[in-house]
Amino acid sequence: MLPPRQNRLRVIAHRGSSGTAPENTMAAFRMAAEAGSDMIELDVRLTLDGELVVHHDRRIGRTTDGRGKICNKTLQQIRRLDAGSWFSSLFAGERVPTLREVLDWLPERLGLNIEVKTDGDRRRGLGLEKLCAVLLKETGIRRKILVTSFDHLFLGRLHHVDPLLSTGVLYGSIRDAGKLPSALARRVGASAFICSRSQLRKRFVDDAHEHRLDVYCYGVNSTAHLAMAQRLGVDAVITDYPDRIIHAVQEG
Repeated sequence: MLPPRQNRLRVIAHRGSSGTAPENTMAAFRMAAEAGSDMIELDVRLTLDGELVVHHDRRIGRTTDGRGKICNKTLQQIRRLDAGSWFSSLFAGERVPTLREVLDWLPERLGLNIEVKTDGDRRRGLGLEKLCAVLLKETGIRRKILVTSFDHLFLGRLHHVDPLLSTGVLYGSIRDAGKLPSALARRVGASAFICSRSQLRKRFVDDAHEHRLDVYCYGVNSTAHLAMAQRLGVDAVITDYPDRIIHAVQEG
């Protein structure tokens, strides 16, 4: 018989967003923490000189005053960029944080969902998994950390380097079509399955729970979305509006 699952739904702030601060910045993360989020989801990419920075897009143009790809920039070049003015003049001078900076700041009660991005970067053999494992070990942060990726090969390599790290497979609608969460997770030693709201199915949740996997659903931004996720029995929701969803969970 499986052990009883946690009853309380976890609320995860997507890129730290609350609609009131630029995504994937320390300002957004602080606001997400103040809102009472259980975890923060952020995106990590590798710089030209092998540093892990928090950034979603391959290119820096949408959320900074720079141009070009993250993988073609050094950390020093990226740290000079303004990552806040595009959102509001109130955040002028906000910088692209490093993963280490976030880990050093992370409050004791707060969890972290680190999505590792490898798309658009041909340097997949440079030991990204070792960099992640070493950094998490050096900072002493393993509690409430989940490393996720659409790159399941990376997750498999990370599990080989550090089997104690919790990892989660992100579901690709075309690549993973017809595959159950347990099959995807088993190949790479993952403990969680993550999909979008539109991809979520009862059979996915049932299969995941049968195999002791947690289910995370992203794109849960309204009370209707939340009700659906709760009805299907997910363990955590990832939202752009943590204040709104936390309030709905508490009221529910």
